[in-house]
Amino acid sequence: MMLWLWVAALMVLAVGFIFIPLFVKFKSESIKREENNISIYKNQLAELETDKEANRINEEDYQSQSLEIQRNLLNDTQQENSVTENRANGRWMMPILAIVMVLGSFWIYQEVGAENEVAISDLLKRSYQGDFNKEDGEQLLSRLQIQSQKTPKDVENWYLLGRLNFDMGNYDQAVLGFSGVLTNLPQDAKQDQAVAMAQMAQAQFFANDRNLDKATQSMLHQVLEINPQETTSLGLLGVAAFDSKDFVNAIRYWQRLLALMPANNPNAVAIQGGIEKARSQLSASDAKILNDEISQQSLSATSIVVTVDLDESIKSKVPKDADLFVLAKAKSGPPMPLAVKRLNVKKWPVSVTLDDSMAMMESLKLSNFKEVIITARISKSGVGNAKSGDIEGDSGVLVISPEKSPLKLNINISRILP
Repeated sequence: MMLWLWVAALMVLAVGFIFIPLFVKFKSESIKREENNISIYKNQLAELETDKEANRINEEDYQSQSLEIQRNLLNDTQQENSVTENRANGRWMMPILAIVMVLGSFWIYQEVGAENEVAISDLLKRSYQGDFNKEDGEQLLSRLQIQSQKTPKDVENWYLLGRLNFDMGNYDQAVLGFSGVLTNLPQDAKQDQAVAMAQMAQAQFFANDRNLDKATQSMLHQVLEINPQETTSLGLLGVAAFDSKDFVNAIRYWQRLLALMPANNPNAVAIQGGIEKARSQLSASDAKILNDEISQQSLSATSIVVTVDLDESIKSKVPKDADLFVLAKAKSGPPMPLAVKRLNVKKWPVSVTLDDSMAMMESLKLSNFKEVIITARISKSGVGNAKSGDIEGDSGVLVISPEKSPLKLNINISRILP
């Protein structure tokens, strides 16, 4: 509302700057012409008087010419008054032109200006508060759709369209929103692409009545190639495996997902329940496959017991309910972690064990690498990737092997990331 008031005030000033000088100009020009006519009249009478005194004209000619000069002045004055009156009569159009100018400016602003963006921003702010209702959501959705036509390459607007449609149960439209994100993301924005693909696959899953088609499953595998820790993809692929009675892979996907979830996460109970249900459906041969994997992991297993504590200098900066990620990465090798454990910590110090069972991929196990770095990171954003403001500590380079397992170490968190 304040924006419109400012625009109106500026328009009034603009009208004033345009039309006030015109009124002043009409009046000043009329006065100037009248003064010029009088001056000419006086000069002509003076010349006539001089001719009479020099006997160049007689009395009769003097009277006749003097009368003619007076008539000319009278006629000029009447004509000037007529012109001025006509101009004044045309001034009635100026307020109408001013109104048309203001209304036209508002219309142009409404069509091509930032009014829609301002409304979207206001509605988004309200969505973070408690008074955001279904009507507000529908209005926001309508404005986002309008904005997508005005700025079709705006990735954030497409993401909001996808997310809001998903939350409102419009799953087909949500798929279109996330598709718009993928269309307009830069080719090198792989992590953002992974997020959009995972969200799009989830919307497609619900649009297909909780079924994953082959194309959507393929998309989720692409996501895990980019980010092996993407939780939505792990959960959905576990569901797809379970529904196709591939209980071994369902267990594998859900175990990986469970390792990334804090123990107090309410969804962890549901995931664990899914794992147990899948185990109960295993055939003897499938059960043997999983048992052999566990036995192999035990023979060549490398485990690291990490005790994490806070440095005194940063204790006041750590929230009481902190998201802690403890992860192992190869010193030289792929950037993705070899093992990750997420904890929701309220009391320090805390201990966690990293081992081969947490591997995101078969080729990326702790036991496959000789030198690793263990990092303990308190995440402000709730994600494992390092971001400015996160607080962390690390072990430095560790030389590991099954013979030394379990390796025990302490990490003191003391460093705030710039």
